[in-house]
Amino acid sequence: MLVLGMDTSLQACSVALVNRASGEVLSYRREIMERGQAEVLPDMVDAVMMDAGDPYATLAMIAITRGPGSFTGVRIGLSFARALASTLEIPITGITTLEAIARNVGHNPERLPIAAVIDARRQELYLQVFDAGMQPLTEALLTPVDQAAAHLPPGPCLLVGSGAALLADEATGRVAIDADPLPTAEVVALHAPVEPVPTEPPEPLYLRQPDAKPQKPLLRRPH
Repeated sequence: MLVLGMDTSLQACSVALVNRASGEVLSYRREIMERGQAEVLPDMVDAVMMDAGDPYATLAMIAITRGPGSFTGVRIGLSFARALASTLEIPITGITTLEAIARNVGHNPERLPIAAVIDARRQELYLQVFDAGMQPLTEALLTPVDQAAAHLPPGPCLLVGSGAALLADEATGRVAIDADPLPTAEVVALHAPVEPVPTEPPEPLYLRQPDAKPQKPLLRRPH
């Protein structure tokens, strides 16, 4: 099964084509960027597919991060993935940004819980905790930094993501590990759920309202 993975949810744009049956990454591209993913993503997808021999006809599914993250980034990724899936008439699956980051943890011999932590700015964090087998122990949530530790499991755990250092505590065994703090499209493609085959596109997970506010109606001048 060929799956095309994409991520634009944070400070990068990445695309990967993987063979889910073998676990092989056939093609992968990534560019670190704060904004501009909408302009880069279509060309990056074409480049990844061309690198692998143009297998659009045999592509089985599209996988995308659905948030939390940048409101604009999440919207860009989901909109493009939905449009491409509709054009190719194939299903689309999604994975949370937090799970994708948690799966960047490779070496975990003690089978400790893993907390994915994203710096959401404004003294807030996006946070979700998983067990060593990547089953969620908490819901994805938005929490103030000074309240985040209450959502972590007691005892040692591994912290990964852009906000990991904010929760590290040697005394309790909470360790911020050296792993990629951003989602990668290859992880998205390899681990987004594909069974049962999704019949509806994934919904965005924002957790916070967008910064942009509706424009107020113009006041009419009195005649």
